[in-house]
Amino acid sequence: MQHKNPALLVMLVLLSFIANGQNDTTNLSRENALKVYIDCDYCDQQYFKENFTLINYVRDRKEADVHIIITSIETGSGGDKFTLQFIGRNSFSRLSDTLSFSLPSDYTDDEERSELLKHIQLGLVPYILKTPFANKINISFVSNEETKEEKDPWKNWVFEIYSRGYGQKEKSYSQMNINSGLSVDKVTKDIKIQFNLRNYYTESKYRLYDNDSLVYKNDVYTRGYSFNNLTTWSFGNHWGAGWFAGVRNSTYNNLKLKASITPAIEYNLFSYEEATHKQLRFLYSVGYVHTDYIDTTIYNTLHDRLFEQEFHVLFRYVAKWGSIDASASWENYLHDFNLYSIGAFLGTSIRIVKGLSFDFYGSIDIPRNQIGLRKAGTTPEEILTRQHEMQSNYSIWLNAGLSYTFGSIYNNVVNPRFE
Repeated sequence: MQHKNPALLVMLVLLSFIANGQNDTTNLSRENALKVYIDCDYCDQQYFKENFTLINYVRDRKEADVHIIITSIETGSGGDKFTLQFIGRNSFSRLSDTLSFSLPSDYTDDEERSELLKHIQLGLVPYILKTPFANKINISFVSNEETKEEKDPWKNWVFEIYSRGYGQKEKSYSQMNINSGLSVDKVTKDIKIQFNLRNYYTESKYRLYDNDSLVYKNDVYTRGYSFNNLTTWSFGNHWGAGWFAGVRNSTYNNLKLKASITPAIEYNLFSYEEATHKQLRFLYSVGYVHTDYIDTTIYNTLHDRLFEQEFHVLFRYVAKWGSIDASASWENYLHDFNLYSIGAFLGTSIRIVKGLSFDFYGSIDIPRNQIGLRKAGTTPEEILTRQHEMQSNYSIWLNAGLSYTFGSIYNNVVNPRFE
């Protein structure tokens, strides 16, 4: 079952798991309590353990009676929609369910973890009812009066203005970074519109001393701005169409002005309603790019007026054994197919056997379309301080590891000292 608006449910199980219901386990052994594995990297599980003691928290899904997978996806208002999959195991293998709920963007971390815990409790009711702890549940009911839909004077438009600064200083090095911007979004089931305006400035200073005498200095400044628009319309549960548009300026990328408009179409093999758990999307776009450069490029030009196309494949799958995220991309200029770029990403977390997990994250990019590189030579100083974009045949990033956990299956105790 999916709770898109819990307030509209005729019966909302508030699960007050009251104090005597949570902690009073007289004549009941904790060994008989429901064993639960919560599969969520960002959840505050310490809070769950402190405030919901009617169950046993275990460290491995194979030891669990119930495996809970928690995923989230951003909503149009900047909040999050959470989906909780309850997967029964062992004697509960025929009992599975799904709960969904949304939270607004202004919810604090405390409010978010409280709502998550409430929905975890909601979903566990059918399981706990089959245990000796069933009489510890207290169920309340809300009025069956329908709630009128709240009028939205903003018509789904959400605005954000931000300004952030970062600084670091030591004798031989200092850095300052300033970012500011504005975002305007409107997201409904039928249309998504996003505007983003960003301005940035970075200042890095290098100093070399010999017995407190300055022998070398180098100051690096990079700045730029960008404006981007995404507009897309929904066509059923599998199709979307719209465009990307943008304007950029970047001293690092040798861009005085880069403006583009790119119509695009996307097909999702699965329904978009299942996007938090599985998606296989194919995105194709083709558009016009107008570029004015700061310095003459390696192609002896200060201007480009070109057409380019892009094709992306994006895959995501979350299951009880782990998760996989993968993507591949191709882009090229239409006047010369030798000016292309290929990229791929793979991220996976797999539980191989009980206690043994494998994690891998990696990406590769092969750019052959760096047409905006400066013609002027790059000095060793500029290379070391990364003042300008430079020719790159490839870029690879990898992160992999194995972990094995053994010992007590229970993980109920909380002790935050010295953390």
